Amino acid sequence: MDKIMHLNSLHLNYLTPLLKWRVLDLESLRKECVRAPNYKNFHRIIRELEKKKVLEGYRDPYSRKKFVYLSSIGEGQLSLKDNPTALSKDTLIHDIKVSEISRELLDRGWIDDVELEHQIHDKRNFKINYKIIPDAIWYFERKGFKYHVAFELELTRKNNQRLVEKIKQYETSGYYHYVIYVFPNTNLMNKYVEVIKEKMGTEIMNKLMFFCHENISSKSNDLDEVCGHFKGKNLKLSEVFNSK
Repeated sequence: MDKIMHLNSLHLNYLTPLLKWRVLDLESLRKECVRAPNYKNFHRIIRELEKKKVLEGYRDPYSRKKFVYLSSIGEGQLSLKDNPTALSKDTLIHDIKVSEISRELLDRGWIDDVELEHQIHDKRNFKINYKIIPDAIWYFERKGFKYHVAFELELTRKNNQRLVEKIKQYETSGYYHYVIYVFPNTNLMNKYVEVIKEKMGTEIMNKLMFFCHENISSKSNDLDEVCGHFKGKNLKLSEVFNSK
């Protein structure tokens, strides 16, 4: 049986960003470190942490990027929670994309801050304040008003009942000003719009935005051409955040 690896300050510098982002490609993780490490030494230590089962890795077949995330052992060593929960392999692709898109918005200055699902769950009384937990909450300010926008990434279709129940929760929540849904193709997006209108009516659509990110699996993950619609009008995702 392998001994538990003793984590020093260098290891903590490499691993701490994963407590916020959960899963990062290697170059993004290196940039997130407080002290930017030497490329060669960084990769050597990451391999050591994988060997000691503190980290687990995943190679994206489309972008060819190597991603790493804390194992249950690693999260147990870093987390202050009584019952830390490691990333689920069943939702790994989804969580990678939520993290990538959210960080891209931050890097572009489209949003001021972001909270991911696991961070919200860690808060006390989150059910009272939020009512419902999205994949992420995007925070930004426009014209002196501070917005709380729920982000939902739908890579596969939910059943109608589950979808409607979630929309009802958003309808009654006073915390979120809008909900942005992002889909990998227009067929899935249009089906969601159809079901929501049929089951919930059109008034709720004033709170929901729908966007299609057809290149979500590509290496570039470019957000400039992500298009959708809101209140019957076509618009780009960039227009939501860049309006003056």
